[in-house]
Amino acid sequence: MALPAAAPSARDRVSARSSGVGERRVPFADLRTIVFIAVRQLWERKLLNGIAVGGVVLGVLVLIAMNGIMQGFSMKFTQAILKISPHVIILDTELRPQPSILARYEQGLVATQVAHEVPSDRQARIKRPYEIVHALHELPDVKAAAPSLSGMALIEFAGKTKSIDLRGIDVDKQEKVTPLSQFVTAGSIATLGVANDGIMVGSGVAADLGLHVGDVVHAAAPGGRPLDLKVVAIFEAEIPPVDKVRAYALLRNAQTLLGRPDIISRIEVLLWDQDRGVPASDRIERAFGYDAEPWQETNANFLAIFAMQGMIANFVVAAILLVGGFGILSIQIMIVLQKQRDIAILRSVGLRRSDILRIFLLQGVVIALVGGVLGDLLGKLALGQLAKIRVHMEGLVKSDTFLIHEDPRFYLYGLAFALVVGVFASLLPAIRGSRVEPVDVLRGQIG
Repeated sequence: MALPAAAPSARDRVSARSSGVGERRVPFADLRTIVFIAVRQLWERKLLNGIAVGGVVLGVLVLIAMNGIMQGFSMKFTQAILKISPHVIILDTELRPQPSILARYEQGLVATQVAHEVPSDRQARIKRPYEIVHALHELPDVKAAAPSLSGMALIEFAGKTKSIDLRGIDVDKQEKVTPLSQFVTAGSIATLGVANDGIMVGSGVAADLGLHVGDVVHAAAPGGRPLDLKVVAIFEAEIPPVDKVRAYALLRNAQTLLGRPDIISRIEVLLWDQDRGVPASDRIERAFGYDAEPWQETNANFLAIFAMQGMIANFVVAAILLVGGFGILSIQIMIVLQKQRDIAILRSVGLRRSDILRIFLLQGVVIALVGGVLGDLLGKLALGQLAKIRVHMEGLVKSDTFLIHEDPRFYLYGLAFALVVGVFASLLPAIRGSRVEPVDVLRGQIG
């Protein structure tokens, strides 16, 4: 007579379940169960998880604050410089200059060698400038164009002398390219257009010489005829490098003063889209044969400084976010080590490896999401407070407060970076927790 088989012990049943022998296929745990377990474990470790949330909050806060300051400064400079400067400048440098003497007579036997070629006594100029201005208006990218002349001159008032960057302009055409009237703080630019001897100076020039509207300055330049000019307007573009050296006069007066009669040395161009400065300048060079300089090239040094500052800020923010990520990683690993027996029990009652993985990933997402939202709120508050701080700044731009630019994309970037850091920081602890074997824990080999 056969003896009945002995019933398997609890230890044998656990071993069989962990090894998969005789295991009944259990469906994935319900999402509500996963969320309940994850939130319950987070709440039990409020202090540790709060520290992890604080690391994420700090990273997102710094990201928003630093980007707001950096973007505010660069955008203020860009907006200010584009209001006072054109999008493209056509210079008097010919891209296809006249050939040398020998090249002109290469088909004949005029000479075999030239010892020294005397430079041309013709001054650099843009040939047929008004025809070019008319043709520029036919280009689809061009909104307006204005001829001008620039050069260095000296002005004297009350025994003081100052070197200025003099711009000779046609007031009506120049106003369409760079609306100077919005920067006038005293006098009127309309007076400059009708006065025969008027000059408009920057606020820095006026401050250095003690000038007011109605004062008469004595102006002179090498090779030109000195003139007495009356200050009819004072402007302030809030860009110290411009305000301290620049002055405007009528084109004919500037030509007389600089000794360059009937000469146009530059054509300033306003585009419909300022971001198309580079392709538009390339097209202008091919069409007219003169060097065309986009505003990006004119201000390349300043833009490079802003780009470098942005890179430094991004490195700092990335470092802080990584520190926050390591905080999540260390805390999650600590929780996995402390919850070995709980994980074994969950596995024993039917939860799969994937369910354990989802629990710990969900915890990382919750930490990152809470930290990201709090970081966004504090970042918005920080930008508002920074914008109220009174500071006197006078460098590339002039301002009495912190220059802040608030872009909604900053908050989305902060939340996205926080989630990425949280998921990746939780991935390793989640994988480690999902590999816990219940039989090893219950045997006392782990935990």
